[in-house]
Amino acid sequence: MPQIKLGKALGLLAKGARNLALKKPLAVSFEITHSCNCNCQQCDKGGQIAGEILAPPARFGELAGELRPLVAQISGGEPLLRDDIDEIIREVKTQGHPPLMVLVTNAKLLTEQLYLHLKELGIDEFSISLDYPDERHDTNRRCPGLYRHLDELLPRLARHGHKDITLISVIREQNLEDIPGIAEHAPRWNVSVNFSAYTTLRTHDASLTVRQERLDLLRKQLDYLIEFKRRTGRLFTPESVLNRYYEYFANGNRIPGCQAGIRCLVVNPDGRMAPCAMFPAESFPTQKELIENFSRGNTCEGCYVSMRANTEKSIGTLLKDAWISFRQFQRD
Repeated sequence: MPQIKLGKALGLLAKGARNLALKKPLAVSFEITHSCNCNCQQCDKGGQIAGEILAPPARFGELAGELRPLVAQISGGEPLLRDDIDEIIREVKTQGHPPLMVLVTNAKLLTEQLYLHLKELGIDEFSISLDYPDERHDTNRRCPGLYRHLDELLPRLARHGHKDITLISVIREQNLEDIPGIAEHAPRWNVSVNFSAYTTLRTHDASLTVRQERLDLLRKQLDYLIEFKRRTGRLFTPESVLNRYYEYFANGNRIPGCQAGIRCLVVNPDGRMAPCAMFPAESFPTQKELIENFSRGNTCEGCYVSMRANTEKSIGTLLKDAWISFRQFQRD
């Protein structure tokens, strides 16, 4: 998590209140390509997509200016595959003026030189995937050498002192025992870590979700993460969200009250807006049409991914978690 001064934190809260009042999203994920150089077990992306329609950088800038989110994610697929990523970042930064710009990447193509270049362009945070605390990460991503690359690269990047690298990991059946090991990579590499919950909406593979007979272990691992957060200050995921993850899995992968398209949304590679990454085909040219044709009649309860979890909280919980995060990430 990047260092945030008190003035900027207060500005984030003020802009958040404004967006909530205007039904503008708190977070937008600009999925600038669905092609990827990995092919992960838990993801519906993977490989090069032939004939993919890619919007020009100006389109992403136009939407950033219209939506004005607090958090603008540049993601994919693998966003570093786009040759014009520099221009896309400039457009989103210039037109949308997002307080926080996040690059979501598997980091296979990331180097120290590229990291510093992207910082200069305006990236505030680098969210880097980690599925397992060892070379099983390579196997899951079908990307040989990736874990070793992270093990060598991330400590070097952390030495620049920006505190802007966050590991992101999806909790699922296959890595449930490894949650503590994944978390402990944050102090090992001098970075932060954030967890999300697996959803069957991506791959429709029920074997990847946490089984009911393993809920006791899930509770134990979530309690470990709460203790880890208090002890190290390196866990981005709020305690309130961790506890809701348990509720989500215990209820058979269901949480009501989805506000996709309102609190958060996705911009597809072709420049059209979708409610979330699970329904990219439900796309519209404007947020107004997205809300009218999807959000107002949305009854989906099938995910509780990090973006949804962190944008759908009540105003009171948003304020509380924001204050805890601000205090936590200023400690060192």
